[in-house]
Amino acid sequence: MKFMALAFSCLLVLSMPANANEADSFNAMVALANKGDAEAQYHVGMMHNNGIGTQKDRRQAFEWFQKSAGSNDPLGAYKLGCYYDGQGAGVVTSDTNEALKYKLVSAKAGYALAQHDVAILYDKQGNSEEALKWWKMAGDQGHPQSLYSLSISYSAGKGAPRDLSLSYAYFKLSKLAPQKNVNEMAAMLSKPELEKAEKLVSEWSPQPTALTLKAKSGVRRAEELLKATRK
Repeated sequence: MKFMALAFSCLLVLSMPANANEADSFNAMVALANKGDAEAQYHVGMMHNNGIGTQKDRRQAFEWFQKSAGSNDPLGAYKLGCYYDGQGAGVVTSDTNEALKYKLVSAKAGYALAQHDVAILYDKQGNSEEALKWWKMAGDQGHPQSLYSLSISYSAGKGAPRDLSLSYAYFKLSKLAPQKNVNEMAAMLSKPELEKAEKLVSEWSPQPTALTLKAKSGVRRAEELLKATRK
């Protein structure tokens, strides 16, 4: 079974050709979703979204994400927020307030990608303090883009006082920049600032939440969900 339970951004994933196994999995997931299982409703939405086991149909996907979010599934809420955040062009009118509303549900439940997206939405509103808070939550889970955004925020003094030590530490932890750039940034710090930053880096370790881990293990989790219903 090759379907993906989670797209790691709000961008659409290219559809994959359905085969017999995928079609069987889709039918089984729909049967479970029709019984009111919120997680299954989310998976059915993803399968419609990506064309896995069925024809790609974003309108159907949106409806299943609505059902999943209405049943309090945080990943369903996240994807519903993605549709309001531009992914649902031609299906639903973009609405940043609705996008923030649903992504916040998932962010508060601990999903790192939702936390990062929420931070971006707050940053666009000019609410730097709130943006920094959510980037910190996602960054603590090891989300690279959030760590990088934290570096930029502390370098510019957005949402918190300017702190080059923290900026350098998060820049290095993000691992999104070449070592050359890391070295150049280190050269800008005083010896005490660099020592403080390197201590933070050496003591840091990502602490992903259960929901983030669940999202990352999408295929396995979906298989486990179906297996559990067959016992």
